[in-house]
Amino acid sequence: MAIYIGICLAVVYGLTATTEARADMKDSCQWKCLVFSQLWPGSFCMTFSKRFCKIPNQVNGWTIHGLWPDGKEFCNHTWKLTRKEIGNLWTDLQKYWPSLISNSPFKFWQSEWAKHGTCGTCADNMSCPHKYFSLALELRMKFSIDEFLSATGIKPSCYNGYTYERFCAALSDLCPFVNLQCYNDKKRQVLVQIKIFFSKDLSIGCNASQENFIHPYCKPCTNKSEIYLYPFTEHPHNPCS
Repeated sequence: MAIYIGICLAVVYGLTATTEARADMKDSCQWKCLVFSQLWPGSFCMTFSKRFCKIPNQVNGWTIHGLWPDGKEFCNHTWKLTRKEIGNLWTDLQKYWPSLISNSPFKFWQSEWAKHGTCGTCADNMSCPHKYFSLALELRMKFSIDEFLSATGIKPSCYNGYTYERFCAALSDLCPFVNLQCYNDKKRQVLVQIKIFFSKDLSIGCNASQENFIHPYCKPCTNKSEIYLYPFTEHPHNPCS
């Protein structure tokens, strides 16, 4: 009898866990916007005054910060990322989606998958880790901030800034649907991050929540003063010292 009760409890627990997992996954599909965020390593480390931050040798341009279904986090606590699932993407991820504040990029990718990737699995193009990370890399190639800026003459510099309108002109196809985020460095606006907003079908443009605009280390850039794009240097915490 004890064995039978134990089996029944196990079955009930299993059904309950499955039901909860399905409910979580169903809830995770309720997002409508997808936020694709790219970082500029030349100024990102400035936002960490004491914490370790380093630009890896293989990085030479804008990097991926994340691909985030808007308003949803940690949608499946049981689906863990393994190295095997992204094995053939490793080299590209190290270059285009590195961790600037950890010596273990895989731990960073694990956290991004757990927090954000699991919330995109209801979409066919993000239904597993390989698709999720592949999509992020594809978006990085298609929407290359490096190419957009250099094509209009915007170059990293400690001495020359550019107007907000100049950046919008460089991102002309995206500007109504992007958010430029800056760090305040001695009354200068320093560009740190650019977010592009997509609908679930990956068409450009979506009204993402305001929570995605504000972070403790940067805020939306304004047109009140010039915006600087600092260069990569050997001192990423203070590149223009």
